[in-house]
Amino acid sequence: MPGEGGPLSPGPSRSGRTAWLYGLGMLGISIPVMAFENHIVFHYVDGLGLALGMAGLARTINSVWNALNDPLFGYLSDRTRTRWGRRRPWLMAGLPLFLLTFIMGFWVPAAFQAGARLFAWFLAALVLQETFATVMWTNFSSLYPELFREHRERSRAAAVKHGFQLLAMIVGIALTPMVMGLLGPAGMALLFAALAAVLVPASVTGCPEDPAASEAEPLGLTEAFRQTLTDRAFWIYALSATMTQFTFGLLGAGMTFYAKYTLGLDAAMTTVLFGMVFLTAIPTVALWSWFCRTRGGKRAWVTALATLVVASALLALGRDLWTGLAAGAVFGAGMSGVLVTTEVILAWVIDQDAERTGRRREGVYYAVNGFVTRISGALQGLAWGLLPLLFGYVSGDQPGPMPHHAFRFFMSAYPLVACTIALLMARRFPSPVRG
Repeated sequence: MPGEGGPLSPGPSRSGRTAWLYGLGMLGISIPVMAFENHIVFHYVDGLGLALGMAGLARTINSVWNALNDPLFGYLSDRTRTRWGRRRPWLMAGLPLFLLTFIMGFWVPAAFQAGARLFAWFLAALVLQETFATVMWTNFSSLYPELFREHRERSRAAAVKHGFQLLAMIVGIALTPMVMGLLGPAGMALLFAALAAVLVPASVTGCPEDPAASEAEPLGLTEAFRQTLTDRAFWIYALSATMTQFTFGLLGAGMTFYAKYTLGLDAAMTTVLFGMVFLTAIPTVALWSWFCRTRGGKRAWVTALATLVVASALLALGRDLWTGLAAGAVFGAGMSGVLVTTEVILAWVIDQDAERTGRRREGVYYAVNGFVTRISGALQGLAWGLLPLLFGYVSGDQPGPMPHHAFRFFMSAYPLVACTIALLMARRFPSPVRG
């Protein structure tokens, strides 16, 4: 069938054991990434006293660098030829550096805990950790369209994969404040790194690549990116994904601030609020997978985005734990839908390209997608940077006169605009994406 896998050998169904092994890798990579992305700003700003404007500047610089290195790693991955495959050598070599730089972010030497040195350490930790996170994500994500080749199989595998990702979010986001309270920041980082060091190798060794995917001569640098950058369906997907990535980044990093200043919650109740998001998201993964299989990927995607629009509006109404929990439950349902459906949508885009070019180029597509969605990091930096100007919030030491309004605005106004844009773009996607 056109669009069902490009030039790959038919191969056996891999919706069972391979999907679960692949999901373990998602769990192992996601726990450190989620802990880093969602708690590093709070740790440096509210804990160590780094000015919020300086944290926003560091995130913007890091986003520019990551936008530049994403395409490079994807292109190199597609051109790699070894007896172990294209992706697995990168994953195994990159894992130790990924984990060491994760630990570096939460282990700040006493000599670097103030002033310009604190900013320098924060910037270095961001750049190094997210560079190696890019290596891991690009290569791990590129395995998905190759391992799972048919629409229904992909829908089920996406549910398993993102079910594990949501479990990782519970650990890496919701439970991280508690773990940091028990073990300290460095102890938390060591524990999560140890988990990843076990889970990722078990996953990678259990997911063999198809030799047929690398038989064709790779496209040259210019042609590889020209084919990708002129793909209309890809641009619709990538720009919509940028808006949702922006939203997830804001809500993940801002939830602790929102809970503290807007809802008036302590650390224990903040964990409950995070937990509601993910405890809603995990069971709805199966529902979104069914919706995607039976009604088509596009319709499921549009419905998930509409759910996020509603959640953004509800966050604006948050006043206490109960209203926060209601908004968090709706957001969790929408988030799980976007995670499952966008995986299937991008795999379809890659299949169409494989039919046109005769080459599997998952690495370039995921890397260029990463390049485009890195815009979300710059937008997040801008969003953080506007808070001192609009509301006077500078840091935990200087919260300004109305931090409750600052983080109500941060958690609702920005996401509402971004998710509405994403929804309008998804409606223009050129295919229903059915099996």
